[in-house]
Formats: sequence, structure tokens, C-alpha cells
Amino acid sequence: MIVTKNDEAAARLFDDLRFYYDLSGLSETSLALFPRWETLPYEATAPHVGLIARRMNALHQIRTLPAAKVVTSIDALMQRLMPVEIFLRTVLTFKVGAAIEREALTAGLLRLGYRRVSVVEIPGEFSIRGGIVDIFSTAYDEPLRVEFLGETVESLRLFDPATQKSTAKMDRAMVLPAREYLRTGAPDAFAPSPADAEGRAPELYDAMQTLFDYFTAQPLLVFDQPAALKQSCVAL
Repeated sequence: MIVTKNDEAAARLFDDLRFYYDLSGLSETSLALFPRWETLPYEATAPHVGLIARRMNALHQIRTLPAAKVVTSIDALMQRLMPVEIFLRTVLTFKVGAAIEREALTAGLLRLGYRRVSVVEIPGEFSIRGGIVDIFSTAYDEPLRVEFLGETVESLRLFDPATQKSTAKMDRAMVLPAREYLRTGAPDAFAPSPADAEGRAPELYDAMQTLFDYFTAQPLLVFDQPAALKQSCVAL
């Protein structure tokens, strides 16, 4: 895990690593960027869903890829996260040929912070039209279309939201959380989360965890520009 002085430095370093991997013919699947929220705690604005998508993907890579290489900032590293077991329990998975009750799927998406709309346009939205469920999962850059035959998943594919044309077929797919405040067992679990919900997460979870807790083994730490990083720590 590489730690930088701020998010801007982390983004630049991440782009440099992607360029190097592409130039070397290496797979970028093990690379992950973990940014901080752009909002302050208790600020009446929800973190941008694009940032949440980045963060959720990074957490998923850390848990599923032993060789994951994560770039983050000291600010992001110090932010407390939902418990690991909550994150793992809320990831939804789809498989062609598997059976899923439509009501259970809708409930699961609402619990993960997704909003039901007529047409999906941005991450964190889903729509249901007959036997077709469109989900703009935070796990992908494009929306996911799940076609059902009864309660059975008949097909999974990504599509372009502008043209509605398929871009990739899949045998399996997943949906990661769209918010970081998940009231999985609460009576109001299906209600929309307030804008400042992420800042109130310590009120929801008995114990918050850190990025280190998501690693299955102790990560190797690399500090980018240690002197500048130390100054950033002092300023926090």
C-alpha cells in the first residue's frame, strides 16, 4: 500500500502506475485507488457516488486479491470505515441460471443505498421494468442489465446508458454498496439515507474499522515523499 500526502498526489501516482502497467503489458486489475471523501463529517452533503464507487472497489480488491496494490492518501487512510463483516455481508452477487426473488433483490438494493428511478444514469441507481432490472452498480463503469425469466437470471450484461446497447456479456456480476452507511438490520433499512449519513456512521456501528482491517495479511507500506507526508500528518 502506497500512502501519499494528499488525494491529488495519490491520483497522480495511481495514473502513473496505470500507465506503467499498460506500457509493460501488465494487468491493472490488482491496482486500486482509495480516495477520501470530499465532504467533511456532519456536512449536509453526501460524498460523491463516484468516490464511494472508487472506495468500495478498492475495499473489494483488498479482500479478494491477495496481491492488490492500493494507492491512498494519509487523509483517506485515517478515515474510519464500516466493519469488514458488514461490507462482506452486503455485497450482492448474480449468476446466470441462479434464482433470485424480485422482492428480495429490491430490498437488497435499497439496503445498499441504491435509489429506484425510471432510467438509470449514474452509479447508485436501479430500475425495474417487467423482467428487466437495470442496476448502475458501483462495481462497474457501466450499468448492469439483469434479465429474468420468472425468478431465474437469464442473462447479465453491461450496457451503454446513452445508447442502451450492450457492451459486454457476463456469467457473473456483483453489486457493491452505494453508500457507506448501511442500516442492514434496522427497521428503517429501506429508507433513503440522509445526506450526512456517512458522517454519522459511528452512531450506527458498534465499532468502526480502518483500511488496515480490510487486508487479510499485513500490507507492505510505502510512504511517498515522507517529509511532505509528515507535514500533512501534522496539519491534520
